[in-house]
Amino acid sequence: MGISMVVYRKSYSNERKYAVIPIVLGVALAFYGDMSFTAIGVFYTGACVVLAALKAVVGGEILSGDMKLHEMDLLLKMCPLAFLWIGLASVLTGEAYEMLSRWEDIVQGPAPLVVMLTGVLSFSLNVSSFIANKVTSPLTLCISANVKQVLVVLFSTLYFGDTVPFLNGLGIAIVIFGSYLYGATSIKEKSSGSG
Repeated sequence: MGISMVVYRKSYSNERKYAVIPIVLGVALAFYGDMSFTAIGVFYTGACVVLAALKAVVGGEILSGDMKLHEMDLLLKMCPLAFLWIGLASVLTGEAYEMLSRWEDIVQGPAPLVVMLTGVLSFSLNVSSFIANKVTSPLTLCISANVKQVLVVLFSTLYFGDTVPFLNGLGIAIVIFGSYLYGATSIKEKSSGSG
């Protein structure tokens, strides 16, 4: 929301802004108490959050703004640059050298199949994400991603039989309620023509 407002001068109704607040607070509560972190982990997480929001906002603008690119055209333009950045990061962090030093072991195991499957799944995720971004909004996409993360935590906690502390459970409930509130606000604004 902040990136859209600053970069693209988009405006949101107060109702929509207020509907986002419970989601932000709920996510904070849902993950409260998980304090095992390092400085580099905080840096990477912060960078990933900003870059993911930027990707959603810029992608939404490219897909439905003046350019109106098709999802596949956007992927065609983004993938080579992403490949170069990932390659550079793997060289700078030493991952590329580590892989080359164990190349024979890697190609004999399941790694090539896992890498291909990951590539197919990532491609599918990007295409569906761009389609969703085109028909909704970057903000809706980011809120859906937050709800998904909280639900993954809830279901994995239940699956593995862990107990959910009260504050974490309250956070999960607030996120679900906040997403309902945001959805209801979005539908109301669309039907009245103000959103």
